[in-house]
Amino acid sequence: SALEALFQRQVIEVKEELVLKEDIPRLNSITDDVSVAVQNQYEENPYPRWVSTRLEIKSQNIKQVLAKAELQVIKAIGFFPEAPQILIAGCGTGQHAVCTASRFKNSHVTAIDLSLSSLAYAKRKTEEFGVTNIDYLQADILDLELLDKQFDIIESAGVLHHMADPIAGWKALTDCLKPNGLMKIGLYSELARQSVVKAREMVKEKKILPDKEGMLEFRRQITKLNDPEIYVLENSSDFYSTSTIRDLLFHIQEHRFTIPQISEALDELNLAFMGFEFPHKMTGKVFKEVYPKEGAIYNLDKWHEYEKLNPKLFSGMYQFWAQKV
Repeated sequence: SALEALFQRQVIEVKEELVLKEDIPRLNSITDDVSVAVQNQYEENPYPRWVSTRLEIKSQNIKQVLAKAELQVIKAIGFFPEAPQILIAGCGTGQHAVCTASRFKNSHVTAIDLSLSSLAYAKRKTEEFGVTNIDYLQADILDLELLDKQFDIIESAGVLHHMADPIAGWKALTDCLKPNGLMKIGLYSELARQSVVKAREMVKEKKILPDKEGMLEFRRQITKLNDPEIYVLENSSDFYSTSTIRDLLFHIQEHRFTIPQISEALDELNLAFMGFEFPHKMTGKVFKEVYPKEGAIYNLDKWHEYEKLNPKLFSGMYQFWAQKV
């Protein structure tokens, strides 16, 4: 019944996570000021509290994954290992780690996060899904050199833009990537998040606290505003629960990027752009109709032009792959 399901979610699962928390290994104490503040936010509000997810029915090797996602490989494919070592940097509540572990054949995933509450949630869900190739670890990206390990693939989506210095975090990840290794990064778009920026400015101006009362009151205020740019936030699923609206509008730290800034960072870190990965194939298809020239889809200048014409294009984040060269 609905009541049993509620009891399961609010009582039994919470107790399970408290037990799991005890066994999660820790790389080092979290000391960076912003990292501590972000950690505290996610200890209080693990994000997202997911229930189900779509796993890959048949896992594939790296070559097959890249071909399916239409990514351009800069260095030859031959060297890719049959059993890749993968790092998920900032795994949150584990949805990303579980999906990646099922996507890559014979992979072993190390998944790190600042928040023990998030990691305990991730561990519970991983066990529930019967996924056995993930190790969880509490760690700050800034301390990764202590792990003394190199990875074939590193994925970090929606994480670097919450660090005090995203490029320093990105460099720490690149240092753990094997030569020719692959990296998937997810970053907020400056253009796509203008309504969020506006709402965040209102939060600051009105000095609204990120507690339950403050967040709910602000949500009520937004729904009464006759402002189309703010009103669009109501289309986000993150608008409808306290832990997700906190992530959306009350995050302790948020940076946003433009495509030229991403291009500059890739050059600085000796990473070559391999292409964007979109939730819907249609996005790349439409882009190719506008820019039919061979290889245009791997040209960041063209994507910058295209985004200016379609400012909401990356509302879910820029999600792209790069290769260490």
